Amino acid sequence: MDAGKPAPDPVEHALELVGAVAEHSVFVGDTVWDMRAGTRAGIPCVGVLCGGIPRADLEAAGASAVYRDPAHLLASLSGSPLA
Repeated sequence: MDAGKPAPDPVEHALELVGAVAEHSVFVGDTVWDMRAGTRAGIPCVGVLCGGIPRADLEAAGASAVYRDPAHLLASLSGSPLA
């Protein structure tokens, strides 16, 4: 791996490790760097606010949806971009 987030390298490496492809994956993160890395890897991104980053910042960095925390995302799963 050449670089860390926000470069896509760690995300692409994770995809390789599990045998997944970007088109069938979703990246969930709580920082602007997470959203940028996922977006640069070609993966749809979902943000969670538990990392302390404002919703607007996560959206500006590429989040297609933002939830309060992982529990809120899980409870909203059927209506989320993950459905």
